[in-house]
Amino acid sequence: MLECRNVTVRFGGLTAVKNMNLQVQQGTIHSLIGPNGAGKTTLFNAITRLVQAQEGDILLEGRSIIGERTEDIIRHGMVRTFQNLQLSPFQTVRDNIMAGLVHTWQGGAWSALLAKHSRFMDEAADKVRAAAELFGIQNRLGSLVAGLPYGLLKKVELARALAGNPSIILLDEPAAGLNNDETAELDEILTLLKSRGQTIVLVEHDMSLVMRISDAVTVMNFGQLIADGRPAEVAKNPDVIRVYLGGDYGA
Repeated sequence: MLECRNVTVRFGGLTAVKNMNLQVQQGTIHSLIGPNGAGKTTLFNAITRLVQAQEGDILLEGRSIIGERTEDIIRHGMVRTFQNLQLSPFQTVRDNIMAGLVHTWQGGAWSALLAKHSRFMDEAADKVRAAAELFGIQNRLGSLVAGLPYGLLKKVELARALAGNPSIILLDEPAAGLNNDETAELDEILTLLKSRGQTIVLVEHDMSLVMRISDAVTVMNFGQLIADGRPAEVAKNPDVIRVYLGGDYGA
C-alpha cells in the first residue's frame, strides 16, 4: 500500500531521516514509534510532500509519489493529521469537517452556480454527517470550534480526515492529550476503521495503545530504522529495549 525505500531527509548539515525503509500493508494499522526527535514526523512530512526527501523513493499503491505536490497526494487517497490541531476556530464543526472534502469538487467557478454544485453540497453534507456520527459528534455540527473541549476537537480533526473516504490515513499522535476514557474510545474507533478495510499509519507515544491495536510496528531512532515487525516481536527486541529503557534517545 505504502512503501518508503531508503528515504533520506536533510536540513542543511542535519540528517533527520537516514536510509529509512517502511512497508505498510493494505487494511492494517501500522505504528511508527521512537523517542522524541527520532524522525517520525519528518518521515510523515516527506511522505505527504511537506518536506523534500533528498534520497530514496516513496510509493503509494506501487506508484512513485516522490515528485508529487501535496494537493496531488490528497487526490491519490492519502490524508494525514498533525501533532498540533489544525482547525479553523471561528467556523463550525460542520464547516471544519467539510474542509476535508474540498479536494473532491470537480467543477469550476461557473459550475458552482449550477445544479452540479447543489448535488455536490448535498452529497458532502451526507459525508460530513456520516463522519461526525462515527465519532459521536453529530449533535455538535453547528457549534463553533472555539471553546470546545480538547478531546472533542481531536474528534473533529479525525472526522475531517475521514470524510473524504481516503485509502490511507496518517495519524500523528492522535492520543496526545486525551484522558483514559478518550484513549479507549480512540482504540475502538481505529479498530472499527481497520475492520472496514481502512489502512492506518500511526505515530504514537502511548505504547499500550500501540501494542493493543497495531498489526505491525516500526521503530526509529536518530532518523534510522532499528526494528520492524509484529508488536510482540518488537517489544522483545534488545535495541528497542535499549532505546526506551537505556536512555539512548534521539535529540
